[in-house]
Amino acid sequence: MGSSEQSSGGGHPPQARRLSEELESLLEIAPGRPMTLRTVVEHLHFRGLPALIVLLCVPFLFPVAIPGLSIPFGVAIALCGLRLGLGHNFWMPEFLLRREISYELLQKLVGTAARFYRKVEKLVRPRMHFLQRWPGMINLMGFMIMIGGILLSLPIPPPFPLTNTIPGLAVIFMALGIMERDGVCTLIGYGFALLGLCYVGLIFVLGAAGAQQLWQWLTG
Repeated sequence: MGSSEQSSGGGHPPQARRLSEELESLLEIAPGRPMTLRTVVEHLHFRGLPALIVLLCVPFLFPVAIPGLSIPFGVAIALCGLRLGLGHNFWMPEFLLRREISYELLQKLVGTAARFYRKVEKLVRPRMHFLQRWPGMINLMGFMIMIGGILLSLPIPPPFPLTNTIPGLAVIFMALGIMERDGVCTLIGYGFALLGLCYVGLIFVLGAAGAQQLWQWLTG
């Protein structure tokens, strides 16, 4: 009887919940009500900046951009990346923390994030950790996340597909790489980041060329 009490009484701390479960618990603390970004931050902050970055990136995975979220969420991601790059604690301006997310949108964000992470967490594991142990590597990843956030906040016209998805995937994989100490995720994130920079650069080059031709046609 004593041994059973010892086995049930303690010795082993309760296992930490997975990120997908923590995300779903957001719906429990806001049943049917809007939730401010401050509440989301306070709920997920103990998981670290990467967990918050993963959630903020979810709107950019939808094929059609959600109106009104690209700029504030992109700015928030860029600020998180900057703080991570500088090795500082979390900080976000008050106007972003006061921004409310409707319960319907929160359901969509949490549902998509939880499903995505539930699939990913089966594959993500600590490996190739030397990519993060090298001096300055975490700082570099933070600055790359910042660049990804800047790209996500750019008002690129709708006709161009995947302008949000590619940088969003880059940020998510780098954040997961930091959170799970997975060097493979880190490399995938760098790959998407390079692809995103090239793609956005190509859009601006084509846009500039088109604008120049239009100007020549108007003045010619």
